[in-house]
Amino acid sequence: MAREADYQDDDIVVISRNPLVGKLLLVTQDDEEIELYLERDSAEALMSALAALLAEGEGQDNPRRLT
Repeated sequence: MAREADYQDDDIVVISRNPLVGKLLLVTQDDEEIELYLERDSAEALMSALAALLAEGEGQDNPRRLT
């Protein structure tokens, strides 16, 4: 079942550097915390998806910088 959660502007906590694993905190409307664990492949896929989202912006939401 899908749930909506918000990113809280927190840094990703690096759990391991070899292999690379990090944790990102999300919070639902009911204040339930969701810990999103990312390994290298998932982090790269998320970066790609976020860049694609930002590229769709228009007007004031026009992309400022994509790398």
